[in-house]
Amino acid sequence: MTTLQSSQIAGMNEHYRLFPLEYFLNSMVEMEIEAIELWAGAPHLYVGDWTLGQFGAIRKEIEGRGLKLICYTPEQCQYAYNIAAKEPYLREQSLRYFLKSLDAASELGAKVFQTVPGWGYFDEPSGEAWERAKESLFVLCQKAEALGITITMEPLERRGANLITDLPSLKRMLHEVGSPSLKAIVDTCPMVAAGETFDDYFTALGEDVRHIHFVDSLHSAWGDGSFPLEQFIEEIDRHGYSGYLTLEICARKYFTDPAPAVKRSLALVRRAISRTGERRGDGGVA
Repeated sequence: MTTLQSSQIAGMNEHYRLFPLEYFLNSMVEMEIEAIELWAGAPHLYVGDWTLGQFGAIRKEIEGRGLKLICYTPEQCQYAYNIAAKEPYLREQSLRYFLKSLDAASELGAKVFQTVPGWGYFDEPSGEAWERAKESLFVLCQKAEALGITITMEPLERRGANLITDLPSLKRMLHEVGSPSLKAIVDTCPMVAAGETFDDYFTALGEDVRHIHFVDSLHSAWGDGSFPLEQFIEEIDRHGYSGYLTLEICARKYFTDPAPAVKRSLALVRRAISRTGERRGDGGVA
């Protein structure tokens, strides 16, 4: 029987950055998407510019439209934040940023917080950067535990990172940190780049896979890349995944007209879920 449902598809605002946050929220309502993941970057929400008291207004904007915030994702790849940084001042600055971001997620009512492991210099022993990342994660997990938030860790592609770039390194970090608040997120792009599959992740981590960034190749809208959508849906469904599939579309070609990319993706993913149900003999799940 199919377990995936269309209600598990979540929208995300990263490629809406040339429009106000309200535009994105209204767009999700128009497309009847119930769940959203909030990319917390400028101009929509850059935590460095805000006081925590300002987040209440955003929460009202979200909840007033009947939307559910399922994950808070602070910008951490384009700004100078790196929890594994060699320079103490940069690592401390990064920790302050993420600790404040955890407070922001709590104020907004998000129970999942997505992060990446950072990276070390490519001319230094990787073990030194690994230990710095692990120490930072200890600090963040203590805060997350106190707030009742789950941090989901995402591998990065090898072309720009050298710490957690595949399933084995992710599994190792989860084990070494050993916090009940640290779990896994699977992003289709790093997963494919590492030659891995959803079956690999669910077999290795089981219910510790708490979130999925679900996009076509190069973080494109579904249908604009080369990833096997229906195969991915089959694999995810086979393991009884009950979390969300976020359409983390962030390719620049969509920035000036973001909604059509979501509409196309939504239609294709919904159809793939339905076809999976038909093949399993239950007629699909709405």
